[in-house]
Amino acid sequence: MILKVERHNETQKWWMLDNIAKVSCSALLHHTKTRIVGEKDLLHDIMILDHKNICSCAENEGCSDCIECYRLVCRTKEHYEFNVLFDTVAYLCNDEGKTIEKIVANHKE
Repeated sequence: MILKVERHNETQKWWMLDNIAKVSCSALLHHTKTRIVGEKDLLHDIMILDHKNICSCAENEGCSDCIECYRLVCRTKEHYEFNVLFDTVAYLCNDEGKTIEKIVANHKE
């Protein structure tokens, strides 16, 4: 499978990762200016956090101004595992590039 994550910045349009055998998606998370609410110090191999965060809540709360994000745990066919944290849109595609699932954290502003 192929994971295609949309970028909402000026320099890149997509991150594409292939050779994926399995994907697990977290529940919806939120990121404040300093941390991911609901995550306990998890390391993320790839972080795509393109939305400007304007929240002013405490670090462990989460509010209506926090940005929504998802964490995907991806396992390759060689059993290598990596985490992708994103606040944009991701597409899980088959090996031919056809979309299997669309995961939307936030649309482009």
